Amino acid sequence: MQQRRLSNYGIGREQIRQGGGRGNGNDHFDELVGSTEFYVYQTPGRRVKGFDTLKLYVQAEGCEVLYTADAPPELSDHETLRITHRSAEPIPDAVLKRTHSWAHRNNFLHSFFKPLYR
Repeated sequence: MQQRRLSNYGIGREQIRQGGGRGNGNDHFDELVGSTEFYVYQTPGRRVKGFDTLKLYVQAEGCEVLYTADAPPELSDHETLRITHRSAEPIPDAVLKRTHSWAHRNNFLHSFFKPLYR
Protein backbone atom coordinates (compact mmCIF):
# COMPACT_ATOMS: atom_id res chain seq x y z
CA MET A 1 0.00 0.00 0.00
CA GLN A 2 1.37 3.38 -0.99
CA GLN A 3 1.78 5.90 1.80
CA ARG A 4 -0.07 9.15 1.16
CA ARG A 5 2.01 12.27 1.18
CA LEU A 6 1.37 15.84 0.12
CA SER A 7 3.87 15.32 -2.70
CA ASN A 8 1.44 12.79 -4.20
CA TYR A 9 -0.97 15.70 -4.65
CA GLY A 10 1.50 17.90 -6.50
CA ILE A 11 2.73 19.84 -3.46
CA GLY A 12 6.52 20.00 -3.41
CA ARG A 13 8.98 20.46 -0.54
CA GLU A 14 9.46 24.14 -1.34
CA GLN A 15 5.71 24.79 -1.15
CA ILE A 16 5.48 22.89 2.14
CA ARG A 17 8.31 24.99 3.60
CA GLN A 18 6.60 28.19 2.44
CA GLY A 19 3.34 27.14 4.03
CA GLY A 20 -0.18 28.08 3.15
CA GLY A 21 0.36 31.77 3.51
CA ARG A 22 2.05 34.30 5.68
CA GLY A 23 0.47 36.59 8.20
CA ASN A 24 -1.86 35.95 11.07
CA GLY A 25 -4.85 34.60 9.17
CA ASN A 26 -7.12 37.60 9.65
CA ASP A 27 -7.89 37.52 5.94
CA HIS A 28 -10.04 34.41 6.38
CA PHE A 29 -10.95 34.43 10.07
CA ASP A 30 -14.58 35.28 9.30
CA GLU A 31 -14.97 31.78 7.77
CA LEU A 32 -14.19 30.21 11.18
CA VAL A 33 -16.73 32.12 13.26
CA GLY A 34 -19.41 29.73 14.50
CA SER A 35 -17.19 26.63 14.37
CA THR A 36 -17.78 23.86 16.89
CA GLU A 37 -14.49 22.09 16.11
CA PHE A 38 -11.09 23.48 15.13
CA TYR A 39 -8.21 21.22 14.08
CA VAL A 40 -4.51 22.06 13.88
CA TYR A 41 -2.19 19.61 12.11
CA GLN A 42 1.24 19.87 13.69
CA THR A 43 4.41 18.80 11.97
CA PRO A 44 5.73 15.73 13.82
CA GLY A 45 8.87 16.06 15.89
CA ARG A 46 8.85 19.84 15.75
CA ARG A 47 9.18 21.92 18.87
CA VAL A 48 6.18 24.21 19.19
CA LYS A 49 6.40 27.64 20.78
CA GLY A 50 3.51 28.96 22.84
CA PHE A 51 1.49 25.75 23.11
CA ASP A 52 1.40 25.62 26.92
CA THR A 53 0.16 29.20 27.18
CA LEU A 54 -2.42 28.61 24.45
CA LYS A 55 -3.67 25.45 26.15
CA LEU A 56 -4.12 27.21 29.51
CA TYR A 57 -6.03 30.06 27.85
CA VAL A 58 -8.30 27.75 25.81
CA GLN A 59 -9.15 25.65 28.87
CA ALA A 60 -9.84 28.75 30.98
CA GLU A 61 -12.39 29.82 28.35
CA GLY A 62 -14.36 26.56 28.76
CA CYS A 63 -12.92 24.67 25.81
CA GLU A 64 -11.22 21.30 25.52
CA VAL A 65 -7.82 20.75 23.96
CA LEU A 66 -6.85 17.22 23.02
CA TYR A 67 -4.71 15.28 20.59
CA THR A 68 -6.60 12.90 18.38
CA ALA A 69 -5.87 10.33 15.68
CA ASP A 70 -8.47 11.97 13.40
CA ALA A 71 -6.70 13.38 10.37
CA PRO A 72 -7.19 13.32 6.63
CA PRO A 73 -5.21 10.46 5.07
CA GLU A 74 -2.71 12.83 3.44
CA LEU A 75 -1.89 14.26 6.89
CA SER A 76 -1.78 10.96 8.76
CA ASP A 77 1.83 11.55 9.82
CA HIS A 78 0.92 14.86 11.50
CA GLU A 79 -0.17 15.29 15.11
CA THR A 80 -3.77 16.51 15.23
CA LEU A 81 -4.83 19.00 17.87
CA ARG A 82 -8.61 19.33 18.32
CA ILE A 83 -10.32 22.22 20.09
CA THR A 84 -14.01 22.13 21.00
CA HIS A 85 -16.29 23.89 23.49
CA ARG A 86 -17.23 21.72 26.48
CA SER A 87 -20.94 22.40 26.09
CA ALA A 88 -21.04 21.58 22.34
CA GLU A 89 -21.65 25.27 21.61
CA PRO A 90 -19.63 27.20 19.03
CA ILE A 91 -16.08 27.96 20.11
CA PRO A 92 -15.86 31.56 21.42
CA ASP A 93 -14.51 33.98 18.81
CA ALA A 94 -11.62 35.03 21.07
CA VAL A 95 -10.47 31.41 21.42
CA LEU A 96 -10.77 30.82 17.68
CA LYS A 97 -8.85 34.00 16.90
CA ARG A 98 -6.00 33.20 19.27
CA THR A 99 -5.72 29.55 18.20
CA HIS A 100 -5.95 30.44 14.53
CA SER A 101 -3.23 33.09 14.85
CA TRP A 102 -1.05 30.58 16.73
CA ALA A 103 -1.50 28.05 13.90
CA HIS A 104 -0.50 30.67 11.32
CA ARG A 105 2.53 31.82 13.32
CA ASN A 106 3.75 28.22 13.49
CA ASN A 107 2.87 27.59 9.83
CA PHE A 108 0.52 24.69 10.68
CA LEU A 109 -2.26 23.46 8.46
CA HIS A 110 -5.68 23.80 10.05
CA SER A 111 -9.34 23.04 9.39
CA PHE A 112 -12.66 23.54 11.09
CA PHE A 113 -16.17 22.19 11.32
CA LYS A 114 -19.13 24.54 11.32
CA PRO A 115 -22.66 23.12 11.45
CA LEU A 116 -24.94 24.24 8.64
CA TYR A 117 -27.78 25.24 10.90
CA ARG A 118 -27.57 26.78 14.35
